[in-house]
Amino acid sequence: MRGVRPPGPLGWPGRTASGAARGRPARSLARQQRELLLLYLASLAGVLLTVAVVVRGLIQRSELAQVHGRLLLIGEELSSLPLPKPGSERDLQESRKDFAAAGEQVEWFVSGRQEPVARLGAVRNLGPLPKNYSNRRLSWQAGPDWLALVRPVDAVGAGNPAAKPATESAPGSTTDPEPGRVWLRISEGLEPIQERQRQLEYALAAAVLVALLLSGLSAWGLARRAVAPLERSLLRLRQFSLDASHELRGPLAALSANAEMGLLESEEQGGGQWRRFVAIASATTQMEQLVEDLLLVARQDEERREAPMPVDLTALLEDQLALHRDGIRLRDLGLQVDLPQGLLVLGHQPQLQRLFRNLLDNALRYNRHGGSIAVRAERRGGQVRIEVADTGRGLAADQLPQVFDRFWRASEDRTDGGSGLGLAIASRICAAHGGRIQVSSQPEVGSCFTVDLPALRSEAPSQI
Repeated sequence: MRGVRPPGPLGWPGRTASGAARGRPARSLARQQRELLLLYLASLAGVLLTVAVVVRGLIQRSELAQVHGRLLLIGEELSSLPLPKPGSERDLQESRKDFAAAGEQVEWFVSGRQEPVARLGAVRNLGPLPKNYSNRRLSWQAGPDWLALVRPVDAVGAGNPAAKPATESAPGSTTDPEPGRVWLRISEGLEPIQERQRQLEYALAAAVLVALLLSGLSAWGLARRAVAPLERSLLRLRQFSLDASHELRGPLAALSANAEMGLLESEEQGGGQWRRFVAIASATTQMEQLVEDLLLVARQDEERREAPMPVDLTALLEDQLALHRDGIRLRDLGLQVDLPQGLLVLGHQPQLQRLFRNLLDNALRYNRHGGSIAVRAERRGGQVRIEVADTGRGLAADQLPQVFDRFWRASEDRTDGGSGLGLAIASRICAAHGGRIQVSSQPEVGSCFTVDLPALRSEAPSQI
């Protein structure tokens, strides 16, 4: 037999980085329904949170605007009054108790001094006036829990014992540009607003959660009602597939037997009647294979599985290779085998036999005459990796995602005997055993199918 080509980067002929596809079983309706429900709830949550943030922002801006308006109004009211005389703060405090009750404070400042010379209302230390306040008619100060307005008193110097007449400053002098000017700072605490904001946030969060819960329950109920007819249709279709596959096996067996008897009784081999019986026998064989594949797929959909048992993959692969040696020899294919002993997995031997028989059939059917097949297995940590590589026609990168789809075939040519179900069945068997199957391929170079299965441990329970 011919030897295989030099190994690629991963040790296999034709292994390329042109693409990869992973086989996954078709998602059930229940899983798709859950995914759609989660997607709907996530979208609804995003919309509700956006609305909640906008509402919170609008209410906060509205309340801050009201605070601005109150401070401006108080500033207008007090700006026409002179600086309180020393000793009159107590009387002023008694006459304006509403300031303290509202958390508001009024401070009088004289230019050039950092501390207030008089205070009215709530006592809150806000620090010095803002920089460059004397250059503006109105200035705003803000802290973590307060907001303040700074403005001049219209009655300049009136009643101010600290006021001095303005004098012309020498060039370069650092004296206050407005000596004796009186300034007001009217502030209000934001604690009530912040407390209302927290209560609003709690209320919005509760509303969002309740809305999501009610919407989720409603959507789930509607989805169940909408999906129920589809589930019944699928169930009837699966049952039909099972019944039809069972019922077709009898007539096909009879048809195959009659075709064989017709070939035996044909008087002239190669004649017209003999060729008809050959065609009938070939078509019957293909139909029997297709029925077996459909029956297996239907059984997999029903998930009727027996208890798993330890399986020796080395012996299983050697048996499958022995069954394919005649076909490999007839097509003059090279064979490279690297199967270490003791590769055990937990599973169903008939299904695993079908998995690797399908992969070997695929490598044999689509290989070129005189090419090669390589089969290698190894244990990698807790996984057993099996690779089946060929030097066939290969696949384009855009075809790889469809490799494991049911009835998909790279070529419309139906003369190769394939049903388009072999790789789909292999993918489902692999997934049912907790593994995965991948393919890498390059046109006119070949393909490599990689199967990863969980390795059997001595302490592992006898379940998949």
